[in-house]
Amino acid sequence: MDLWKDKRFPKVSILIPTYNRPQYLKLALDSALAQTYPNIEIIIGDDSTNNETANMLQPYLKQYDYIKYFRRAARVPYDNMTQCFRFSSGEFINFLMDDDVFHPEKIQKMMDYFFKHPNVSLVTSYRGLIDANGNTLPIEGFSRPVFSQDTLVNGKEFGSFFMKHRINFVGEPTTALFRKSALPQGWANYQGIRYFALVDIASWLTLLSHGDVVYIAEPLSFFRRHADQGNNHEAWKEGTYYEWGILIHENPFIDQTERDSQINGYIREHGERRILGIAQCTNPYVSEDVRAKYMQIFDRDFIRAKQIQS
Repeated sequence: MDLWKDKRFPKVSILIPTYNRPQYLKLALDSALAQTYPNIEIIIGDDSTNNETANMLQPYLKQYDYIKYFRRAARVPYDNMTQCFRFSSGEFINFLMDDDVFHPEKIQKMMDYFFKHPNVSLVTSYRGLIDANGNTLPIEGFSRPVFSQDTLVNGKEFGSFFMKHRINFVGEPTTALFRKSALPQGWANYQGIRYFALVDIASWLTLLSHGDVVYIAEPLSFFRRHADQGNNHEAWKEGTYYEWGILIHENPFIDQTERDSQINGYIREHGERRILGIAQCTNPYVSEDVRAKYMQIFDRDFIRAKQIQS
């Protein structure tokens, strides 16, 4: 029966990294369990510093044999996501951040497009915004719908659109369902470099280079805005500055003219002092991969040559 189910309905792994938020995690987990798609596994990676999450999960683990749970000491930023990805056994992956929630038909509606379009590597959708209490929030600039109806787009064209605007049109990790085989180097890697801040963007760009994308115009996930989010931290923001520099310089989705224009703008925005400051940076959101590549690209001569050009 399981073999028949796997063949007809490929397994989808829902990956939930969590950290000291059992009250939100319960809501996220309930939304994963409510999925109408018949073949899922749920993997929860727990970096919590106390036992509240583990205690909350005990009844779920006894009732649902397709929930897998592991606990570990926190190490580097977003390493929990990488571990969840490695432990997954599904052909398709959807992260669910522990403070977000899914629409009950999210996985089913997205998988329908994978069945129809074998060249698709990623399906995303419009996402709704909710506050700490689950109340609907007004649409903000970053969350506005990309298309007014369900749309199939060439992956490289979408990647070009993505990079020209430098806006995450795919969405947060919760938003997209993707083909695991299209990330051969794993989560948060792009062109052999491990990213700690722009983990989703690095992964989306890899996926867009391996296939097409479908955008679903209805909200199939809900992104929670609250004061305790990781990407409110200054360390994370600094990590994004450096990672964007590499993505602009190395990205194949934009032509040389566009790349030069963006690099010149990047140097004007951040300045020589900040750019060269990565050599002394001890930020945990800056990986050694990123530091080495960034210093290789943005040396003093390169920066000053670009300043003269612009």
